Amino acid sequence: MLEQATTIRPQLEQLLANRHSPEARALYMTLASYIHKRVARTTRIRYPDVLTHADQEEIVGDVLLQLMSGALARFRGHTIGELLAFVRMICDRTVGHTARRHIRERDTLSGHTREEIMAWTSQSPRPDQVIRLVPEVPLSEADAAYLQALLEAGSQATLARRQGVSRAAVTQRLHRIRDRIASMSPKAQQSTRDWVHAVAMRAEHTKAIEPA
Repeated sequence: MLEQATTIRPQLEQLLANRHSPEARALYMTLASYIHKRVARTTRIRYPDVLTHADQEEIVGDVLLQLMSGALARFRGHTIGELLAFVRMICDRTVGHTARRHIRERDTLSGHTREEIMAWTSQSPRPDQVIRLVPEVPLSEADAAYLQALLEAGSQATLARRQGVSRAAVTQRLHRIRDRIASMSPKAQQSTRDWVHAVAMRAEHTKAIEPA
């Protein structure tokens, strides 16, 4: 166990230069254990109904990737306490970002139609569905384009502002699309769910790689 007052610069340099050394492995395991506990605690306290166990595992991996991809190289502290505080900040930020993304995806098509829209996206697509860049969708071109614009905007208010219309107009349009989807066959509704998932993930990926 690393002591709070002991400088961890040598171990940190080992971790950055030679990840397979005993010193590097000891520090890595300390960080991995801390990240796992921090992510679980933050999720339990702040987002118990948003992030699943699988989401938390992905966050742990994401934080570790951030650390090994450059974050640790920017760390300037000397003690394990300072390092854990630095890692805690990254953990909390990543948990918050992931949770807000899930909430945004869940509530993008919200309002009076929230429950129906959440039902569209309640199931994760299979790998063969995700691989297809543009899954087939039984919606009309106009409805598909409108939903895609909404997912890319992130909220009804943003879409209304971009299109120069009222939010009520956006809500009314969504009601009509909802009614058309509700009248589809179960197979067509499943295709729509798959398409919504794919477009939402692509929109999120596009935002992530856009320069700040």
